[in-house]
Amino acid sequence: MTTHQSRRKTPHRQPRIAQQAALAVLVALGAATPSWAADQGAALTQGHADYLIYCASCHGAQGQGDGPVSGSLKNRPPNLTYLQQQEPEGKFPYQRVMNIIQGNPDYAQSYRTHGPADMPVWGKVLTEDSGDRESVAKARVRNLVEYIKSIQK
Repeated sequence: MTTHQSRRKTPHRQPRIAQQAALAVLVALGAATPSWAADQGAALTQGHADYLIYCASCHGAQGQGDGPVSGSLKNRPPNLTYLQQQEPEGKFPYQRVMNIIQGNPDYAQSYRTHGPADMPVWGKVLTEDSGDRESVAKARVRNLVEYIKSIQK
């Protein structure tokens, strides 16, 4: 093999290796996307199931504040489908919703129990219902918040 021939093969090899590396990255990303989508779908399914169990009686099946018990409460439950629209920047208030559901002790006393004391602190309930496994309860709260985010108008 002459020097001229060996130089000719080297430049062709490098682009081929780069192409193979790029293809491997794309395949890896493509393979990860369905898994993420499946995880996201499972999170929304779990969030919806918990919503129906813990929230729908007050907030209604569609989150519009018209659940079967809403009429007997001192304060009408909010319509959860407009939380994002009510924000000045139009961004879903993810952390605030999570804090309210968990019963964040940093909130004023009137908000520790989901606003006025008509609503329970679901973080504690979900922890108990998850066999006192806090990591499971936190995941359930996140799934619930993701579900509420998904019903925004």
